[in-house]
Amino acid sequence: RLEADAFVPAGGRPNTIDIHNYKHFLKPDGTPSSPLIVEGANLFVTAEARQKLFEESGVIIVKDSSANKGGVITSSYEIIAAMLLSEDEFYDNKEAIVGEVLDKLRSLAHMEAELLFREFDNYPGSLPEVSQIVSNSINSATDAITVVLDELSAKDREALLPLFRAHLPSTLAEVAFDRIGERVPEQYIKNAIASCLASKLVYKEGTRFVNSQRKDCLAKVALKYIEKEKEVAALTDVLNSTSMPEKEKAAILALLEAGGARTALNI
Repeated sequence: RLEADAFVPAGGRPNTIDIHNYKHFLKPDGTPSSPLIVEGANLFVTAEARQKLFEESGVIIVKDSSANKGGVITSSYEIIAAMLLSEDEFYDNKEAIVGEVLDKLRSLAHMEAELLFREFDNYPGSLPEVSQIVSNSINSATDAITVVLDELSAKDREALLPLFRAHLPSTLAEVAFDRIGERVPEQYIKNAIASCLASKLVYKEGTRFVNSQRKDCLAKVALKYIEKEKEVAALTDVLNSTSMPEKEKAAILALLEAGGARTALNI
């Protein structure tokens, strides 16, 4: 068998590695042929095989739902671009948009990896289990926020649109974001805002923070978090313009970045 630092299946049939053949991934002494599997292909390794590889040989597996989120995100950009841009506008701005999408994907992949391994250090169990916890946390927060958005006034929902705009490639936003109201279905906009806010909360504060909130209060906490984040940003601007020793200023700015909004929630 081929030995490697990492095994990245990016194609193939689902369930290629399963409970019956997972031992073929191991060397005769029981150590893995690769200590890391990154599932670029959906369902390449079954849940049972993942658990056995982790328990018996310590294989670290980045589950498909975390490893290939970039494909889902790219599809969402394709959909929104099709709604907002004409064909000519797309081709005129294609190079810039593609470059910005790639930058976004690299940044989001970095956030995903940081969260996964940070949570892995805090939770018992395997990395795929942590990946599922992350997905569940984002989904539950998104569902809760979506319900509350239906109760907000149009003006209050409009105040949350910067969340959606910030998620988009900047060229796409600059060219066509002012068309959102006339070209994008209202429910799509609500879902996008809810997903952006839920993801921000989970990736910034972690799953334990989100999962510790009462389900009937989670959405209100998320909306309050955004308000406190704006307050922290204002404080950061004031601090940046203040004359004080750079070392102390940098330390205060780091504290604000690390926990300002969460601390300001006072919960």
